[in-house]
Amino acid sequence: MFFTSIVLSIPAVQTRLAASLMKSLKESYATDIDIQRVDLSLLGVVQLKGIELRDHHNDTLIFVDKLATSLLNVKKIMDNEVDLGNASLQGVDFHLKTYQGESNDNLSIFVDKFQNDTSRDSLVAPFLLNSANVYLDDFNFRLINENKVKEVQFEAKDGGGSLSDFSIRGPNVSAAIKGLYFEDERGIVITNLTTNFSYTKTEMLFQKTVLQTKTSDVYADIVFGYRREDLQFFNDK
Repeated sequence: MFFTSIVLSIPAVQTRLAASLMKSLKESYATDIDIQRVDLSLLGVVQLKGIELRDHHNDTLIFVDKLATSLLNVKKIMDNEVDLGNASLQGVDFHLKTYQGESNDNLSIFVDKFQNDTSRDSLVAPFLLNSANVYLDDFNFRLINENKVKEVQFEAKDGGGSLSDFSIRGPNVSAAIKGLYFEDERGIVITNLTTNFSYTKTEMLFQKTVLQTKTSDVYADIVFGYRREDLQFFNDK
């Protein structure tokens, strides 16, 4: 293990490892994912740097400056069944965008590629990702709809917090969001958003939700039921 760690700390080996990770995901799911660099320490910690997921317009969907996890998970990443255990993400930019003349947002279209359907090899299993705990720092989010007069519908910046029991199974996403904080585009500072979140093609759930600012507290169970094509009218409805 010690010798392996030394070998994997060589920059040329790290570059080849990053290329192998990208190749594995691209070949299995036809997704546009880039990883600029993989750094490995002698203590068995791996950092994936400059991770970029591009949408169907070749624009940035998600960018992560640094993702840190255990070296033991690298093999699982290449096998497309990822259990990150405990992981930390730093410098995250997430652009959820609906392009002009389109009804589905770029995330929905991207997630569709992780399903096992007849358009791909039937032997390829749906993409699976699990993590017991994910810690977020310097998180920024923009909700954009180019079909609206005001294109930026919502923005959160300088955010952080944690997700536990985070899971992606094909197009379905779930996580227990804990202590998420951020400032929105109007200057409202959210000091705590805690909720049990799940997303499918037909439903979003925010259960046991606590939303707090310095002057207010909201407690709720929130259910959104929809046809996915109606999400472009989310604010209107």
